[in-house]
Amino acid sequence: MMNVIELHPETAVDLYSTAHSLILQQGEYALDLLASEARVLRENNHAEEDLYACMELLHVVNELIDMESAGPIH
Repeated sequence: MMNVIELHPETAVDLYSTAHSLILQQGEYALDLLASEARVLRENNHAEEDLYACMELLHVVNELIDMESAGPIH
C-alpha cells in the first residue's frame, strides 16, 4: 500500500504519474484507498497540504479511470 501522506506532487506530470502508478498498484481499489485516506486526514486534522494532495490524487485517478473507460484516445 502506498502512503498517500508522503506524496507531494510538484507538477501536473508528477501528479498524473503518481496517479497512474497508484492505479497500476491498486487497480480498482485506488479510489477507495484515496477516499479512505482523505477521510482519515480530515478526521485527524492533518496538515491541509496533505489533504489537498490526497484530494488532487483522487481527482486525477478518477479522471484517468474515466478516460480509460471511454476508450483509446489515439
